Amino acid sequence: MRVDHVVRCNLILIIILILSISTASAFNRYDENIYKGDGYQINNYFIEVFSIKSYEDNRLLTINIYKLKSDGTYEELIVTREIISNKKITKYQDGIVEIIVKEKNCTSTIATVDITALGIDVENFQPVKGGVLKAKFIGEPSLLLTKEVDKTNVEIGDTIRVTIKAKNVGTGPAKGITLNHGTTPGFTFKSAIYTTYPEELAAGNPDYTQMYIYEMEAAQSGTFTLIPATVTYYCSTYDSEYTSNSNSPVITVAKEAVETSILELTVTPDKTELRRGEKVTCTVSVRNTKDVPASTIRLDMIYPYNLTYESGCKDIKIIDNKPVIQESVYGARYENEYDYTFLANEVGIFNITAKVSYKDGVNNIINETTSDMIYVVEGEYDYLKEYPLYVYIAPIIIISVIAGWLFWRRNQFKM
Repeated sequence: MRVDHVVRCNLILIIILILSISTASAFNRYDENIYKGDGYQINNYFIEVFSIKSYEDNRLLTINIYKLKSDGTYEELIVTREIISNKKITKYQDGIVEIIVKEKNCTSTIATVDITALGIDVENFQPVKGGVLKAKFIGEPSLLLTKEVDKTNVEIGDTIRVTIKAKNVGTGPAKGITLNHGTTPGFTFKSAIYTTYPEELAAGNPDYTQMYIYEMEAAQSGTFTLIPATVTYYCSTYDSEYTSNSNSPVITVAKEAVETSILELTVTPDKTELRRGEKVTCTVSVRNTKDVPASTIRLDMIYPYNLTYESGCKDIKIIDNKPVIQESVYGARYENEYDYTFLANEVGIFNITAKVSYKDGVNNIINETTSDMIYVVEGEYDYLKEYPLYVYIAPIIIISVIAGWLFWRRNQFKM
């Protein structure tokens, strides 16, 4: 008896397990009303009420089932039509996928049906007016993964920050995302800075989403190609697993300290208060504080719209209507000054920024510095703008008329 009881319990558990598995992928909709010519989309399957015809006080309902394709077309699936328990049933089956539509009631324009979908992890279920021609294919995801580092030339013991980003360049959402950041021999993992990445990414967003940021320490010298990060994800409408790999940045780790150049900037205006229409001259000082030459130097001035560049030193060239200085090399401990003159067009408060980009012997560097605030007030005759034009024209007209009348009277007396 004890053995029989155990067997019964095991059978009950097995039945419950089977039912739970089968219902996990089952999807039901009851008493759905579908108008003739409309339908319902289940993932990339489409159920359409194709026609409702009257015949001898009966309604003949035709239901078609389609499968949507990625190129915007569709194919009509082969279905079976039968009557079970006085209910008309349309059924499609292919492997574990099974879609059953049971007709419950029907008028000349609308059908009430029960819909059951088995073997499908249903992510999208919605009514669609206009039938299969208005249905939209739910595409497959494709994640583009990038791995970025904050520096590519370091020394042993230096810390490198690694940022992993992703965006979905496919045509459908990516779900169930998991990420492996990839560990490269020769580096020691230090800490995770950002780890809360989304488990789902929608398609169509042009911007990258930050997925993971961590820091690692250079432990060995040499040139290393980082192991790419790998992302695993799934589609909304398929059970297929997808994977994408990132790029592989290259990092060079030097055995000894690497000496580099450093360019320092200052921006000094000759005055910080001026009237509209006056000019201000800014002196930009550039100094290489190291014994290593800097190369490929470009110096740009960033100034607001209410200033106009007027003139400057002989080293300045106009590129894209902006004053630019370009030099091939600044030697060790190099110093120089450049003058820029601007015309103040509008009243306001602003500052001027100098930006220098160069190669320090190892990396490409960008450095910026900003001047003190410059105040532009109204010009000497700006108050005249406050009055309308007729205020100035009217006296001129009156004086002209009086002068003309006096001239005329004078000529009369001479006669």
